[in-house]
Amino acid sequence: MNHSLHLKRYVETHPDNKMAWYLLGKEYERAGEQGKANYCYNRAEEVYEAFERSQVPSDIWKSYEMRLLQMEKERERKRLRKRWLLAALIMLLLVFIPPVQAPGAMATRPFDWGFVTDSNPATAAVQGLEDQNKNGSNPPLFTALASKQDKNDAGVLPSLLQHSEQLPSWSVALGMQRSGKWLLWSEDLERLYGLWRDEQGTIAIRPFEGAAAECNCEPVSSSGLKQSAGAWAKLQLETAVLQQAVSGYRERHGKLPESFDVLTRPFPENWLSGRSETMAGMFEALMKRQSQKGSSGRPSLPGGLDEGMHWGTLPDGAPFFKEPLRVVIDRKHHRLAVVSGNIMLRNYPVGLGGNKTPLGSFHISDKVVHPNGTSRGPYGTRGMQLSDSLYAIHGTEDLGSIGANESEGCIRMLKQDVEELFDLVPMGTAVVIGEGVLPDDLWTPHERFKLKHTKGQTNPNTVYHWLY
Repeated sequence: MNHSLHLKRYVETHPDNKMAWYLLGKEYERAGEQGKANYCYNRAEEVYEAFERSQVPSDIWKSYEMRLLQMEKERERKRLRKRWLLAALIMLLLVFIPPVQAPGAMATRPFDWGFVTDSNPATAAVQGLEDQNKNGSNPPLFTALASKQDKNDAGVLPSLLQHSEQLPSWSVALGMQRSGKWLLWSEDLERLYGLWRDEQGTIAIRPFEGAAAECNCEPVSSSGLKQSAGAWAKLQLETAVLQQAVSGYRERHGKLPESFDVLTRPFPENWLSGRSETMAGMFEALMKRQSQKGSSGRPSLPGGLDEGMHWGTLPDGAPFFKEPLRVVIDRKHHRLAVVSGNIMLRNYPVGLGGNKTPLGSFHISDKVVHPNGTSRGPYGTRGMQLSDSLYAIHGTEDLGSIGANESEGCIRMLKQDVEELFDLVPMGTAVVIGEGVLPDDLWTPHERFKLKHTKGQTNPNTVYHWLY
């Protein structure tokens, strides 16, 4: 019972942490207290089932337990420091009174674990699946989580195993880096863990390079997964853009679009600036999911599952991004980001107008190629009007104004950034302007998001007088 005291205190303050209950149960079981162990296993619920049927490398297990113990011991040290401080204050107050012997206390020392590599015969099967993935014959299902968890979070692996019943036979956890409160999306996410389930339900786990910091273990190469992981990440981004276009169209017209082509018409119905074959191919399956929202029961998997087309995302094969796309503008840091929930897809530098750029909520009401018929004018090659106002997001040839407050209120962007944004955010996308809401670090990919443009996205019938 080396650690039961700290684990018991941990579950008292974190009663919803099923993994902690499981570890406490193992401590009781090793001590021969089976009744207490069974109680803990009941509280652990599906985590107990997952770990009893899994082949988890011992260093991952021990890293997780060490993390919980360190968190609880740090809280214990803080409690002890407070007690010592209180005792010192009492002694000062009672300095002229004969001292009363107080019970002593000693801070516990950090416990040092040794890490070993646990040979796992089931990992050979995982390697075989990786080899098949290289040939494109058996791609895994993916999910993405934070690579580095918050200080109060025990790690990535337990969150995956809590849904172990839903894990497919071959799945991979990818990792997103943090920037403040934001998680950073890219097409080259870290590969953290590979998980494989055999016919008996046993789960084998392989830590990849990106998981080394969490499990303090010897990782295995995931180079064979890089291509399929990148293709999955690209597919999720295209799906998010298409979902946003569908949402904007439905909000304005009160119905779903009848076909993909409805979203790619000339101005002013250019909800999307163009098309990709992937978007066109997924449209029918996505509409089937959209039409099932609000119906009773759990939405079924996309119809494409039976037809060989699905999004490949844990746990149910659905698209990864659940929150709508938004444009967030930061007046303090001169940044414009595209986000979904707390996931940041892009973070661009922009030029603003200081207090002339209004705070508040808007939406993209017009998307125009070559505003006022020219690419050399003050609005550059692209313009996106905000809520039928005189404010817009547009390009500029005044490169020195990027990062400064020189506009009359509009948002100026570099040519390559505004052209990518034009393709990335459909008409109707929400725009929020605030202060100090984005990190200063830029986040743009080497390969830009680009659609094959629809003709007729200029607007020769209107002369724009945005507040340049």
